Amino acid sequence: MAIQLNTVAKSPNVTAPHPLVIGIDTGGTYTDAVVYARDADEIVAKVKVRTTHEDLGACVSAALKAVLLKASVDAPDIHLVCVSTTLATNALVEGGGRPAGLIAIGLEPGVTERRGLAALTEENPLLRLAGGHSPYGLESVPLDLSPLQNWLTENDENLEAYAVVGAFSVRNPEHELAVAAAIEETTGKPTTLSHELSGQLDAAKRSVTALLNARLLPLVREMIVAVENSMAGLGIRTQLMVVRGDGSLVSSDFVKSRPIETILSGPAASAAGAAALSGVRDGVIVDVGGTTTDIAVIREGKPASRTGGAKVAGYETMVSAIRVHTEGIGGDSHVRHTPLRSNPLSIGPRRVTPLALASTERPQLLGMLEAQLSRPVRNESDGIYLWVQDNEHSWTPQSSAEAKVFDAACNFPEGISLEDLASSGLERNATDRMVGIGILGLTAFTPTDAAHVLGIDERFDPLASKRGAEILAGQLDHVGVPLADSGSLLAAKVLSSLAQGIGTAVLTAGADHDGLPSPELNSTIQALKSLTTSAVDNQLLEIALSVKEPLICVGAAAPIYHEELSHYLKTTCTAPTNFDVANAYGAAIGSIIVSSNTMVSAPRRGLFRVHVTEPQTFYDFHLAQAFAEKEAEGDLARRMHFAGAAKFTIDHRWTVREVDVEGRPLFIEASLQSEAEGAPIGQP
Repeated sequence: MAIQLNTVAKSPNVTAPHPLVIGIDTGGTYTDAVVYARDADEIVAKVKVRTTHEDLGACVSAALKAVLLKASVDAPDIHLVCVSTTLATNALVEGGGRPAGLIAIGLEPGVTERRGLAALTEENPLLRLAGGHSPYGLESVPLDLSPLQNWLTENDENLEAYAVVGAFSVRNPEHELAVAAAIEETTGKPTTLSHELSGQLDAAKRSVTALLNARLLPLVREMIVAVENSMAGLGIRTQLMVVRGDGSLVSSDFVKSRPIETILSGPAASAAGAAALSGVRDGVIVDVGGTTTDIAVIREGKPASRTGGAKVAGYETMVSAIRVHTEGIGGDSHVRHTPLRSNPLSIGPRRVTPLALASTERPQLLGMLEAQLSRPVRNESDGIYLWVQDNEHSWTPQSSAEAKVFDAACNFPEGISLEDLASSGLERNATDRMVGIGILGLTAFTPTDAAHVLGIDERFDPLASKRGAEILAGQLDHVGVPLADSGSLLAAKVLSSLAQGIGTAVLTAGADHDGLPSPELNSTIQALKSLTTSAVDNQLLEIALSVKEPLICVGAAAPIYHEELSHYLKTTCTAPTNFDVANAYGAAIGSIIVSSNTMVSAPRRGLFRVHVTEPQTFYDFHLAQAFAEKEAEGDLARRMHFAGAAKFTIDHRWTVREVDVEGRPLFIEASLQSEAEGAPIGQP
């Protein structure tokens, strides 16, 4: 199968009166957009544009404009715009976010040192206040606001937002609300309250979630405003929705106050889109992007969720999200020559610009490749080219080596080979750092290039990819033998290695789903590799690993690896129609889902306390249940409206804990899980 993008034309059966939705995926390499007709369940048009990380609004605007033109529809015909984003996830992974302060009410020092809080509060100031409530929602210690004003005076100049967490605030949020009111009166800056993000008791985990949310507030708001401005500039005057980490949609206003809900937004949209495109009810979704591969298990047509909340960049949060495994390998991963390793070809984790793409933007690259190919001896740095990113001319070097590399690169705005740019180990290290922080762009051989060499991918002229493959094939392994006899054989090796890397990640995700400890899986994989490469004749042992359910491969790179992956994992592996825009499609088809959890405790036998904003006590459990459901419905109705829902349904599920005491049931506590689901405003 050859990759050919942007081939979907406007369907003659889809006209403007149908509700049209635009789905957008802001990926690491490309920003995808689709126009989707909900009634006809059809993708009318799809486009891809390069992602500009320094200006997301610009690439979203370009994608919106291009997809409207491709679909031959006018801006007023669009009923809804839905976006999935990796901004929050990437900010946490890269240690980003804006500075925020944490106010902890009634929490012991030990609590604020768990779950990664100790590291977070090294850069984000922490204030402890006396106060807090009991597990039954009763005030245990009066709130003391007296230290707050001085602390705000000392720290507010350097902070952009605040987070507040109180002991048992999910049972009674009175103290959190009082602190938030004082912060608002003094600073006017946004404040995140932990009880609004989760109903779970774990104070340390709630603190992490609230503080991370506060750090993301300014960052995500800027992105949302940029997208809204892009929509307005094109005359698209409709609701903007954003995909959450569980795959559901919420309004842009909702996300502006709760940005942490968008962590794992991209993988969630991709998994939902892949499940819908393939029609698979139970299976495994493999989404290979430019930078990473995301793997999710599908159960009954929906991505499996992670119990207890999402874990990102080592932080445990209370955010509802899909269970996803991410591997640092993708279509644009750097294929490097590693002669000192048992495998002389290493793929990833760094993402680079494929040679095929870079040569369209920098035509002189082909001449550099051919000059290196004409030399009788290969250098380790052959096939690698760099340039100064357009937006980084004002950057200040941090060392003499960086200054020398930066000046040299600035003298060659069209690009310069690595061997001409860095001549010493210090300069090589400086170059690596500058590539890592985005000062320098880099192009080298990638799996995308391998696919161009073999004719699997036809998006760009393959000549630069072929030259790069020939250069890499001529590199020597640890015993002095060339890596491959030809560029084509080298490309085949790269795609085989890519499939094996993805396959191992799929097995790891399967082991996690099945509860198999990773060391046991790793031992089996190692034994399988050893047996496969063994020179023993008439082997007695046979070791096999396979996946019992089908694999659905999506992402622009899907055709590159899915046949190899199918063979490696001994299962059916397919790439459905529109595999290349599964993420944007998943955003377009989403619905709004909001949930709540209401606890009923028993301070003593025969007494039932419902923990809402103002806890209420009953002497009859059925009356307590009815009150809890009514309060949950009112709360969900307000939140669904805020999230952008037009119509919705609510489902209640009770879990009651009792113990047997001398033959009589003793009520301990009850939990009401309520969930509302509906369509966004602008959809039928």
